[in-house]
Amino acid sequence: MTVRQPTEERRRQIADAALKVIAERGLGRFTTQAIAAEIGVTDATLFRHFASKEDIVLAALDRVEERLFEGFPPEDPDPLVRLERFFRFRASLVGATPMIARLAFSDELPHAAGPRGTQQVESWKQRSLDFIVSCMDEAAAQGRIPRGLPVREVGVMVLGTLIALVRFGELAAGPAAADRAWSVIERMIGRK
Repeated sequence: MTVRQPTEERRRQIADAALKVIAERGLGRFTTQAIAAEIGVTDATLFRHFASKEDIVLAALDRVEERLFEGFPPEDPDPLVRLERFFRFRASLVGATPMIARLAFSDELPHAAGPRGTQQVESWKQRSLDFIVSCMDEAAAQGRIPRGLPVREVGVMVLGTLIALVRFGELAAGPAAADRAWSVIERMIGRK
């Protein structure tokens, strides 16, 4: 028999279990039975806390967003230091929690949540890109990066580098891959 949890704690457990099931088994095996078994409750317990399976996925997306944007935006008067902190935080997060990485940068989770989930994930990407571009714009205004460097394109490359590290599994090998990637970015923006 399971112990009754406070509502918010149980909702968090269910969302985390949904993330784990999707990450480990994929959407094809993402069922309410699998979620319930993961935390040792019945299907009925899930639906006391959520109206639908889609609502569970939306809560799982909220959990991913909490992790991705923890301490965001990083603070420092130097825009390039802020950018580096952002990059390293994201790299360490996805390196330490591969489940978050696989889901945040895949189409599986937003697909399971429908249009609202897709829109939410797209907003993460845009929010991240906007932050990167704002750091680059500020550094350009200070004359700290090469004149004429296309900051939006560089922003896409920085974000793309994080996604590539995840997709190719480089972060599983440790922080050295992220260090090397950041070093290349620094050379590209004229910081080193």
